[in-house]
Amino acid sequence: MTRAVPAHHPNCFGCGVENPSSMGLRMRIDGGRVMGAIRFAAHHEGGPGLAHGGAVSAVFDDLLGAVPSALHLPAVTASLTVEFRSPAVLGAELSAEAHLERRVGRKLYTRGTMHDGPTLVAEAHALFLVVDLDHFRQTGQPLPDAWTRWGNASEHLG
Repeated sequence: MTRAVPAHHPNCFGCGVENPSSMGLRMRIDGGRVMGAIRFAAHHEGGPGLAHGGAVSAVFDDLLGAVPSALHLPAVTASLTVEFRSPAVLGAELSAEAHLERRVGRKLYTRGTMHDGPTLVAEAHALFLVVDLDHFRQTGQPLPDAWTRWGNASEHLG
């Protein structure tokens, strides 16, 4: 069963619908995978006609970060490695996919790919750490409603 992944919050840089600088990433969950679609625009440009590597990396941070969210686990990025395979052409409809490789206590190891049709654009792997929701509450900003039902890290370490 496929379901849409809502924006982490309306102002999210990767997927926020109210952020004019948002990357515009659209995601859905299909089984145990997070699937995404992205179309880089002129303001994402690095080399002429190509997306900046930092823009590609930002998409992976958000996409791989949706894996813990899909599991209802509050988590933060500890490390992110992106390996670029071919250029991400501006305006091309790119597809991306991410999944949980393994979990060890608080550590969530995720992996993902980005494609332009059959062409592999980039691969990434990341380590996320499950955290207490207080990590986000300390900013004083309200948490998304869905997050408030997740509980804290200590409840997810079993």
